[in-house]
Amino acid sequence: MTVRKLMAGAGAACIALIAMCASAQASTVTLDQLVRGYAEQRDFSGVVLVARDGKPLYQAAFGVAQPGWTTPLESDAVFRIGSLSKPMTATLVMRLAELGRIDLDQTVGFYLPALYAETEAGRITLRQLLSHTSGLADVAPRYTDPFWTSAARRSYTPTEFAREWIPGKLAGKPGVWRYNNNGYFLLGMIIEAATGNSYADNLRQHILQPAGMRDSGVFDGRSILPKLALATAPADDGGRQLPPYIDASVSYAAAGVYGSAQDLLRFDTALADGRLLSQAAQREMFMDRGNQYGYGWGVEDWTVQGGPARPVVTHTGSIPGYQSILVRSVSDRVTIIILNNAWQGAVVVGMARDIADQLHGKPVALPKRSLADALTPILYHQGLDAMRAEYTRLRASEPENYDVSEKALNAFGYGLLRKQKIEAAVQVMRWNAAAYPASPNVHDSLAETLLAAGDVEGARAGYTRVLALDPGNRHAAAELQKLRPANP
Repeated sequence: MTVRKLMAGAGAACIALIAMCASAQASTVTLDQLVRGYAEQRDFSGVVLVARDGKPLYQAAFGVAQPGWTTPLESDAVFRIGSLSKPMTATLVMRLAELGRIDLDQTVGFYLPALYAETEAGRITLRQLLSHTSGLADVAPRYTDPFWTSAARRSYTPTEFAREWIPGKLAGKPGVWRYNNNGYFLLGMIIEAATGNSYADNLRQHILQPAGMRDSGVFDGRSILPKLALATAPADDGGRQLPPYIDASVSYAAAGVYGSAQDLLRFDTALADGRLLSQAAQREMFMDRGNQYGYGWGVEDWTVQGGPARPVVTHTGSIPGYQSILVRSVSDRVTIIILNNAWQGAVVVGMARDIADQLHGKPVALPKRSLADALTPILYHQGLDAMRAEYTRLRASEPENYDVSEKALNAFGYGLLRKQKIEAAVQVMRWNAAAYPASPNVHDSLAETLLAAGDVEGARAGYTRVLALDPGNRHAAAELQKLRPANP
């Protein structure tokens, strides 16, 4: 994939950034080298924007916006942002609460009585919806689930979707944290019930317009968006394909927003400047309500080089073909925004962490190539023996260029297992066990994969090895108990 950085004045911005990083005991790897490394080594396609105090320090675009025509991405491209919509929905709810239009302590049944009066879900409060502690039944988490491959392709009104997919009977105990898309879907409906206007209109009036977000809105699947970057998804054989279709109505207030990196920075700046919410409301929104999550935002502490923990508020977003992340470092007002149109979740999250580390003085290594990306096409097109041969060649000739870490090999193996390439998955897990023989985790993964292949004796030996390395491992002990031969 051709790598291009498309930004006027990029040189001056990078020079200023490098000087700033040098003063902060930065590593020899500059931010531009780091981000370009992800584009060159990991085929990152998207836009990266880094700012301090609302002013861009670095902005770059890589990859293509129209894959069929190989049209290069521009830095003002528009992306669907998936669950990065949740911070916007939460901010909108908090703003309406400040205006007296919504009561956070009221219940779902109060605002949506036709659907939820006299039900368990009807007793949930808006605070519980915001903090993912409602206990609501949720849609399936994996896009391979039948819900996403069939029902989610239909078009719904919000009421139709709630009647069919958000039951009144709870699936869990209220007060216990569990990430929940349906909770944010209901928040969109409550916004409409409380104001008499659509979720999209409320978002435009109270968030987008005050922040100056000109290229953002709620994706409806019908409107032509001139700057929209078209998305691709990984194919099983290691190539690229169009992502699975999901009707826009299913995303709604949980994952339905689109926008540009510049607009997300405007959102961040408007929050910081108090144009969207008072500081008191922001403190309430960013308070940890359990599992490092506030109201619509992850609330975390990131530590660099053993120094003091830096509080950050953050959120990721994933919707077929797109991946996004926004990180706000609270103590020094550094903002990291990454928008991706190749559905590269691990790449995007890893890049954000590396950028944060680099900005705060931690030496950062350039990313390595993905072994899975290199070997999967060979497996599908030439077979397992050819994949084995190429792995041997790569380990011998260029081991420094590929990520052969325990984590990377484990993820590769499980990816093959999900694709039902079981023999290949076993091989990758054996490579991992040979490379990291003292790790209980790799032997546990190998045992699980051998069991999927029908090798009970091999699985039993694997779990026994886990217990030899980690005698207190409950999972291995439980699996061994299940695999114990029956008494004759």
